[in-house]
Amino acid sequence: MRVSLRAAIAVALLVGFYVLAFGLIGGLLALEAYALINRPFVGIKLALFVVPVVFALVKGLISLERRAQEEAPGTLVTPAEQPALWDLVHRLAADVGTRPPDEIRILAAVNAGVAEDTRFLGLRVLKRRMFIGAPLLTSLTEKQLIAVLAHELAHYANKDTHLAGVVVSGRDAMLRAGSHMDTEHWFQRMIAKLFQGYAKLYLRVSQAISRRQEFAADRVSALLAGSSAASSALRELPVIDAAWDLFTDRHLTVAWSLGYLPTTFFDGFARLRTAPELHEELEEIRQHPADRDRGPYDSHPPLLDRIAAIDALALEPESGWGDRPALELLTDPTPLLDSAVLNSLSAEAAAKDRVDWATLGHIGARARVVAGTDRLLQAAATAMDRPPSLTTVLDALDGDRLADLGSAVPGNKDAGTRARREMARGEVLPELSALVALAFSDAGLAHWELDWLGRTTFVTSSTDFDLADHLDAAVTGNTTPLRDALTIAGVALDYRPAR
Repeated sequence: MRVSLRAAIAVALLVGFYVLAFGLIGGLLALEAYALINRPFVGIKLALFVVPVVFALVKGLISLERRAQEEAPGTLVTPAEQPALWDLVHRLAADVGTRPPDEIRILAAVNAGVAEDTRFLGLRVLKRRMFIGAPLLTSLTEKQLIAVLAHELAHYANKDTHLAGVVVSGRDAMLRAGSHMDTEHWFQRMIAKLFQGYAKLYLRVSQAISRRQEFAADRVSALLAGSSAASSALRELPVIDAAWDLFTDRHLTVAWSLGYLPTTFFDGFARLRTAPELHEELEEIRQHPADRDRGPYDSHPPLLDRIAAIDALALEPESGWGDRPALELLTDPTPLLDSAVLNSLSAEAAAKDRVDWATLGHIGARARVVAGTDRLLQAAATAMDRPPSLTTVLDALDGDRLADLGSAVPGNKDAGTRARREMARGEVLPELSALVALAFSDAGLAHWELDWLGRTTFVTSSTDFDLADHLDAAVTGNTTPLRDALTIAGVALDYRPAR
């Protein structure tokens, strides 16, 4: 089936969705009117089913046409603020053959796209927005960014068929069909299933169109930026995505619960992407990109198929685009990029204290260590009936209460004191080591460093911190060597970690 015929069928299905919805509303209202006129009591009972369904149908239609007036995501940039970026986008739109966006917004996401505010399931366009991921701006070259943006604009050029653009716009609206039905109510659940089935039919029909549009957009991308830049951009996206996930999961919010964020964001991301410890892993992703399973209705062809198709074109760029970093397109980029990240976080972010990356890593690592000493401190406090502190732990060990400091129960109920002590020793020794490390850290004698893989290293300037033998002696009931070493180092024996 030719794509133009598929597109016509898909558009007919979009129109048919309204026919189906209004037909249901009209039919239900007619049935209700007939019942009220001829059998009023039955009509009143039937209204308990009809009114909620009609209300949900009307609400659903309105929601398709009028989305909630929510602030669009990302940080808005104006032509006056970022003239070079806007000039580039306008030039690309002209080259592609489509109108430029009305807005450009910078997102804290590994993504770029053009979105439209539409009515009538995508048949009428009100406003066009372009979204550009801040991680892309900091990681791609100018040519690669041009390839990415040209691809997104090409979706709306409608060079293959004017109907194809409508089909692409209608997919998002169709996916929301039936979302306002109350699935706890059997009748509304049936209506929701009807709409879901209709939406699946539409997605099946439109999938081939959408996939062809992806390949067509890739061709435009390669035509403008060159095949080399276009395919390298596609290879780079999974690399940036993996690095961004690592950055946000293990670094950006490492001390969020304690009330801290880094002073600046993207200098840390830049350092992470070039960290020697990550080079091999990121290069493997670059050379062997893998596709995520997006489900049977995904509009995108497999990434490797797209790369192969672009490489096969062997196109040279039409214009003399530069190989400079894309970041150089921005005027004063740091405040803009950091604003995009801040806007992606919850409202609490504005109240967080801001510290440098080294301090942030130490705070996050310290918090994990503090959590790991809670059990030992509370066990000692219970055993000795005293406030939890390092002294209380050491006194419990001197008092031969090692078994009481452990939480593990031997598998054999008849196991004796020796078995309980051995199990407790394996548990208490690392926790006591962590408690002593905290004491040194809070005394200003040591700190934790966090590498870009998320691994922590304990760094001390004290020559007295090699306390392995003293810690071993302490868990066997002789804490004197450890106490003496702590006193000489200037660590308070009554230490208790503050939150």
